[in-house]
Amino acid sequence: MEEWLDRLRKWCSIQERCTLEARRKILQWGGTEVQAEQAISQMQDENFIAEDRFIEAYVRGHVEYKMWGPHKVIAGLRSKGISTSEAQRAMDRVPRKVILDGLNHLAQRRASELETHRERVIRFLMSKGYNLQDILDSLAALTSR
Repeated sequence: MEEWLDRLRKWCSIQERCTLEARRKILQWGGTEVQAEQAISQMQDENFIAEDRFIEAYVRGHVEYKMWGPHKVIAGLRSKGISTSEAQRAMDRVPRKVILDGLNHLAQRRASELETHRERVIRFLMSKGYNLQDILDSLAALTSR
């Protein structure tokens, strides 16, 4: 058990992790559910794992750097075992301007394709998790320049 805790400490020191990732890692290393729960509890006590910190880092990284829209970020958090309401609260804390800046940046990068492949650009932006109305507004502003 102590060996797993040492490995888990190193692994969690690299980047923020959620409890689901930690549980999967311990099970991957050959641990049981009970051992995973004990290890996660100790890691939380030692402040190596904190769900709120993980959520904040996940949202910031995916919105600002990967330029994901709200729908994709929420889906990503849900895949990490975070509740929909908690994911929605985290996204609500992100300023709308930051989200729209990411959308506008992506739309600008694909502006050359708008003339011939408008639908493909819209599908691409929707796959990044943006709202259709926001996409259409962004493209309208882009083409009116």
